[in-house]
Amino acid sequence: MEILRYVFLVFHLFGFAALMGGVFFQLRAKDPVTGSYMASSAVVQLVTGAGLIWTRISLDLPVVDAKMGVKLALDALVAVTALVGMRNKQPWAFYAVGSLTAAAAIVAVVWK
Repeated sequence: MEILRYVFLVFHLFGFAALMGGVFFQLRAKDPVTGSYMASSAVVQLVTGAGLIWTRISLDLPVVDAKMGVKLALDALVAVTALVGMRNKQPWAFYAVGSLTAAAAIVAVVWK
């Protein structure tokens, strides 16, 4: 089970890297848009985040319920916003995905 937790953690970090990498890459463009890679990375973030919570609970490791609730809510908002932005190609969705992803990273690092 510990190995599965590390697998979820690695893919969670890959999803974050793909999301923020996509945001920084698109910022170079004149009209940044949310691409399909950002939507799939957001779904990876959501699924692996839920998997991380499940494995921590299964291993009787400490879980801060409020933090995990906020993180899951942010990950769900990122996924929905990325899917909407991918379909509508609106600039607001692109900036929302970047901001919400940054907020999720801040919550993950700062909230103890």
